[in-house]
Amino acid sequence: MDEFSLKDRLSLYEDGKHRRYSLLFAVNGGAFAVAKLLVGSEGKPTTVLGHLTLPELCWGMILFTVIMVTDIYAFGDKMKKQFSIEVFGPIGKLVLISIGLLICCGWFLVGNNLCGG
Repeated sequence: MDEFSLKDRLSLYEDGKHRRYSLLFAVNGGAFAVAKLLVGSEGKPTTVLGHLTLPELCWGMILFTVIMVTDIYAFGDKMKKQFSIEVFGPIGKLVLISIGLLICCGWFLVGNNLCGG
């Protein structure tokens, strides 16, 4: 790893982090749009897209979010160890975990409030 300059190592880290966070937010944003379609005009959950229901979408997105947060955490930890750069410290870990928890809580509340669960 000595062949990479500090600038190259930081660039690799930032690009990888950006791609992962972008995927996390893009998929969740798209799924929230699908969730809006799953709520009928009367505010009651409906079934569209085959047999997909709102609770299934919510649990699937909670699982996806947990997997993505785990991936981002593992990536940051690996980059810190492999490239010996001071990145992904305690504050970055706290931010990542907080974002993941907020997204998961949002999906849980959407599924629980609209489906009476």
